[in-house]
Amino acid sequence: MTQKETTLTALLRVQNLRFSYPQRHVFNAWSHDFQPGLTWVRGGNGCGKSTLLKLLAGALKPLSGTIAVQGISQQELHLPYRRAVFWCGPGPIAFDHLAPAEFFGFMRGLYAGVDVQALQRHVTGLGLTPFLGAALNTLSTGTQRKVWLAVALAAGTPVTLLDEPLNALDAASAAYFRNSLHELVQDPLRAWIVASHEALDDAPVQIRELELATPV
Repeated sequence: MTQKETTLTALLRVQNLRFSYPQRHVFNAWSHDFQPGLTWVRGGNGCGKSTLLKLLAGALKPLSGTIAVQGISQQELHLPYRRAVFWCGPGPIAFDHLAPAEFFGFMRGLYAGVDVQALQRHVTGLGLTPFLGAALNTLSTGTQRKVWLAVALAAGTPVTLLDEPLNALDAASAAYFRNSLHELVQDPLRAWIVASHEALDDAPVQIRELELATPV
């Protein structure tokens, strides 16, 4: 196998991951290679879907094991790793005192690969234009979610993590998001890892399904 083929096969590599909450084990020597394209993380409540994405994002620290994107170790090169991974979590948006336009500027400072033209296209497509000047904490949950997703779609990071991206979206915005995602996952140099209770397979795109078992 050539070096190029190895890179494409394991854009994000997790090896021997261990993580527990005080009352519950979640991952015990868990390993997985995430390839470019779309990986749909599935499983019942409590199986660790959100926990996995938080670990991959660096928002939680594993007890042991290694996580690396394109050879960049989360443990050894934390800041370069964080700039290679964009995480859109399930909770409230961070820095909610900012207006969306200010939030976008802040994100462009953190992620050098943000495509400004694509961001503007997603702002329009998600119906965010009327809200650009209002503080995020004055906007509805769905509108805040759309602000975060607009950046996620335009961030240009090698790895993008999306936790329940369809939550609180209206039908038109959900359709726009799905269509945009299905175009973006064709990029052979990017991995999209999505945890969602809602189906992602309503378009002709290859989806790798990763089923997590509920810890016992």
